[in-house]
Amino acid sequence: MNGDSDRDVMTRHILFINEFFHPDICASAAVLTDRLPRIAKLRPDFKITVITGNRAWDNPSVVYPKMEEYGGIRIVRTKRPVVSRRSLFQRGMGFLGFQRNAIRSARRLDPVDLVIGTTAPPNGGKITRTIAQHHRCPYVYTVLDLYPDSAAALNTISASSFLYKRWLKLDTEVMRDAACVVAIAGTVTDRIAQTRNIAMEKLVTIHDGFDPARIEVGERNSFREQHNPKDKFVVQYAGNMGLSHPFEIIMSACRALAGREDILFQFIGDGPRRTYIQTQLPRNGRLIDYQPADRLGEVLETADLCLISQHAEMYDKALPFKIYGILAASKPAIFIGSHRSEIAAWLKAHHAGVHVEPEDKKKLLRHIRGLKEDANEVRLMGASGRKLLDDRLHSQTAAEKWVAVLDRLLQ
Repeated sequence: MNGDSDRDVMTRHILFINEFFHPDICASAAVLTDRLPRIAKLRPDFKITVITGNRAWDNPSVVYPKMEEYGGIRIVRTKRPVVSRRSLFQRGMGFLGFQRNAIRSARRLDPVDLVIGTTAPPNGGKITRTIAQHHRCPYVYTVLDLYPDSAAALNTISASSFLYKRWLKLDTEVMRDAACVVAIAGTVTDRIAQTRNIAMEKLVTIHDGFDPARIEVGERNSFREQHNPKDKFVVQYAGNMGLSHPFEIIMSACRALAGREDILFQFIGDGPRRTYIQTQLPRNGRLIDYQPADRLGEVLETADLCLISQHAEMYDKALPFKIYGILAASKPAIFIGSHRSEIAAWLKAHHAGVHVEPEDKKKLLRHIRGLKEDANEVRLMGASGRKLLDDRLHSQTAAEKWVAVLDRLLQ
């Protein structure tokens, strides 16, 4: 066998770094759980390892095994401190603890050919570069949320502060040293090119994607039986209740419709804004804890109309993952955010929902009332959304795009 053929069949060791992975239910874990086994099937000559934290995202008291395999992927779990998602300070301490332990774990691995890290945690780019330097290999920087830009947009730090400028300088250096920078939205890619002066040929956009098989529901929906026994029209917000998600406009609509006995608002999840929701909740609203991953299909099937919210300034810094599950579940969506977001463009172009600016309370109320009275439109929007996912945003599509990137970098 000649030398070129030897290289063709050579096993390449690819290391992924992410704070969470299977069986966690948070967005970054769900994406990799869908994607990596697909990559492994497409390229059985890849040896794929994931370094992740050992504590469950939704319940830090749950500690996962140190070593495990899933879908052909080797999982190495490193110690992660117990932190509260509602405390930014504690989360920061958790990020630093994960950084230290992930780097130690990576140094004990077999030689690595390529390292792929993410912004989960926010200092993930620095972790990735450090590990790649140790293994003397290239790395890919995957941008899920663009930092420090998103932190400044949410006023958690000032764009004029020393911390912001230092963070931006480091992030830019990490991107310039990377073999490739992958962003989850075209708007994020464009912002990186403009603010970091990164060459476009180094930038790639790959949307997260979603596997509809994750939300298949059996004959009985126990979540619906428990949380909507009277079969009301359900307006549902499910997911992270974080600082990037405005709830004032949603609560305004909820209060305005408090007299409607046939409409129920469900708020499902946790995060820094949960306390606000709890204190503002009128009698037609229900606050529900995060549900296990295997119940996601039941949760989405219970909804008649799904809400997605994002602060307007975040349109080119992140893309809410919940859109994919909503499309997969054939549910219409109302996106509350900037018209410049890709989600707003998707919903309009494919008639899969509607867009509302964060300050337009009357428009949101009008759409909720209108869709409540038009079951046919609800069905049409849901079907159009599912077609969009199947045609363009399936996790298999994302996996194939990732394989093309990996092949190019490993040649």
